[in-house]
Amino acid sequence: MDHVIEAMQPHYDVLLDWYIEEHKKEKHKKLSDNVYYEEIKALIDAMNVLRKYLGWDTIKLSEEVSWRLEG
Repeated sequence: MDHVIEAMQPHYDVLLDWYIEEHKKEKHKKLSDNVYYEEIKALIDAMNVLRKYLGWDTIKLSEEVSWRLEG
């Protein structure tokens, strides 16, 4: 199953970059106000199903955004 996550990862990375750029540009108050929210949320949800099955930690958008904005 990890090969499926590996195939999804490049799409997630690009989408997260777009999400962060939009977040910086528009200074959204809520994560869900971002134009890319629905798309990235769907991808994270799909990846998290597989990550849970594999016993891996899940991805949390709020943590990803905080980490990217701090770094």
